[in-house]
Amino acid sequence: MLTLIIFLFTFLTLIYAYKILYFYFGLFKIKQGKNSDKQPVTILVPARNEEENIKFCLDSLIQQNYPKEKLRIIVIDDDSTDRTGEIVRGYFDKHKYVQMIHLEKCPPNISPKKRALQAGIDAAEGEIIFTIDADCWAEPDWLNTIINEFSEKVGMVTGYVLFNKELEKTLFHKIQSLEFLGLTTAGIGSIGAGDPIIANGANLAFRRRTFFDAQGYQNENHIISGDDDLLLQNINQKTNWQITASTNPQTFIKTKPVSNLNDFFNQRIRWASKGLIYKKMSLVFFLVSVYIYYLLLFISLPFALWFPLYFPYPLYAFGIKLIVDFLLILKATSLVGRKDLRKYFLLTEILQLPYIIYVGFAGIMGAFSWKGR
Repeated sequence: MLTLIIFLFTFLTLIYAYKILYFYFGLFKIKQGKNSDKQPVTILVPARNEEENIKFCLDSLIQQNYPKEKLRIIVIDDDSTDRTGEIVRGYFDKHKYVQMIHLEKCPPNISPKKRALQAGIDAAEGEIIFTIDADCWAEPDWLNTIINEFSEKVGMVTGYVLFNKELEKTLFHKIQSLEFLGLTTAGIGSIGAGDPIIANGANLAFRRRTFFDAQGYQNENHIISGDDDLLLQNINQKTNWQITASTNPQTFIKTKPVSNLNDFFNQRIRWASKGLIYKKMSLVFFLVSVYIYYLLLFISLPFALWFPLYFPYPLYAFGIKLIVDFLLILKATSLVGRKDLRKYFLLTEILQLPYIIYVGFAGIMGAFSWKGR
């Protein structure tokens, strides 16, 4: 039995370390694009009950340094029950390129966000479509910088979504910010390495042709989440379009940290719910391996700390995990100018073990809600 446990620790540690290093070295392969063609673009903003956020989002989009005659902003009001629609309508007279689509109650077994985005894509003009969440805001040169990435063969571009440092008021916010930064950086590293796995719909751009070449949301419209990474994976597997990412600070999208643990876990469980739906078996294998790895560490680390001479293997495994994770975090915090988050690394790593175990299990069980649904 001990031999089997040692083998498992060794095998899973090697898989985990290899993959994190794979993401890490992928970051060095990200190159800045040189396209100079300012094509017509449409920004899609799906919104449900966002009266507290939508003004900040729209103001940042209106202030884009992009030719206004080539810009269109479509807010898709997803059956909001607050003042979201009223606030958006206040922009119509001043800004003719702002439009709103109102959707009524979503039918059962349909992803509300995918339905909203599909409605926006159907109404969009121009070849390049951007998506941003209603609780986010962009830098003034977001469009200008992302559009540079769209060389002839590029079909999708993604970038960083970060928590606004000024809104990080608690230790929970800091840990949340570091954990999210690590996840986003792994996704960007996977793109640089040539094996894209995840993206974030709050900072995404793609060609209309690319979307339809990958069959859009056609085969995953019943899955609540996944309007971003499932689309990215379909583009990667079903088309010849290239996918790239930007690490230019002008492409960083900012948002607010989640305010409480309940909302945090609900969000992360929703993200985790689609993991086993991924069609690439090597990715599913990796995710399952990581889950078992975390589970073994969580169960055995206390015993190893108490009796290190008799059972040191979990300490070795956790030590290797700390090393490769810290390499990724060092690079990530340098890229986005958040070296202040490094001091929370060890605490975040420790808390990550029970967090991943709980979120992974709850995600499989589908124990989450989204926007009151």
